[in-house]
Amino acid sequence: MRALILRRAVGALTLMMAATAVTFVAAPAASASDRGGPIGRGEAMDRAWSWIAERVPYSQSGCHENQFGCYRPDCSGFVSMAWNLESSLTTWSLWNVTFDVPAGDLQPGDILLKDAGGTDHVALFVRWADPGHTQPVVREEYDFGQVAEERVWGDGLRGFTPRRYNLLDDLMPYGAIGAKYDGMGGPGGALGRPTAGERDSMMGGRFQAFQNGIILWHPDEAHAVYGDIRDKFWATDAERRWGFPTMDEADAAQAPGGTRGRYQFFERGLFMWSAQTGAHVVHGAIYDAFHAGGHEAALGYPVGDEVDEAGGKAQRFQKVIIHWNPARGTWTTPN
Repeated sequence: MRALILRRAVGALTLMMAATAVTFVAAPAASASDRGGPIGRGEAMDRAWSWIAERVPYSQSGCHENQFGCYRPDCSGFVSMAWNLESSLTTWSLWNVTFDVPAGDLQPGDILLKDAGGTDHVALFVRWADPGHTQPVVREEYDFGQVAEERVWGDGLRGFTPRRYNLLDDLMPYGAIGAKYDGMGGPGGALGRPTAGERDSMMGGRFQAFQNGIILWHPDEAHAVYGDIRDKFWATDAERRWGFPTMDEADAAQAPGGTRGRYQFFERGLFMWSAQTGAHVVHGAIYDAFHAGGHEAALGYPVGDEVDEAGGKAQRFQKVIIHWNPARGTWTTPN
């Protein structure tokens, strides 16, 4: 089963590098913020999706009313609704409630704003459509005869300025990461409170840092990494080396000498921990031999990482040493 879990994720990196994604699911949710107060990214994107789902037609007069209030159905009214503002602002007055951010730090719920050169428009940023971050995906109300929609700006930012709402709560978890966090008990759970907002990871997924760990996401799984396994993961080049977690940390089997610990699979390795042995990674041909030999229930927990030896590799476990070289393959000797 554990080998299957590793193999199941083989194609994930190819999928993730196709475009930079985000973890929210477009589904309207009940409002959680106070009108005109702080709002999380997930709530803002859910509110924006409500007009897209309802195919609200563009107009510069009147208002469109749904469960999120009544706002003018033009570009700036749409953003005002998404942010739960007290009234429908204009493209000019949106400058007063936002601040500049670098294009490289655009996140879901930020905006692209312009009122120069004959263009008065604003769009809500969703994600980048390409790994090079040149084509933004936006949600917008953009012209008469059109309805609110999500689409790609294939010709780039076009002179629009990236801006962020002054009261946007960047720390509030949302989407798949938020669901995982809530499922683990939220601030009172193992991870503690968020310490940074959700951002792109090194290898195409998304992550968020908390007091005691991180949650990593890639399409379409989110898993927490914390404690000594997290420390080992970070110290050995994280997802750049090991890929993304394919499961949550879980209880491992009891070793022959009575040791009990925890384990977590990543795309390219198995992390194992016990209080007696610490956290270590088992991977490659040595992992295959460890799996064939009965895992920790038969061979015990790893007591060190893989090391070089005479033209090959070796790793010490509580009961055996697993050796490997390209000519002989793998074999074991007693520890």
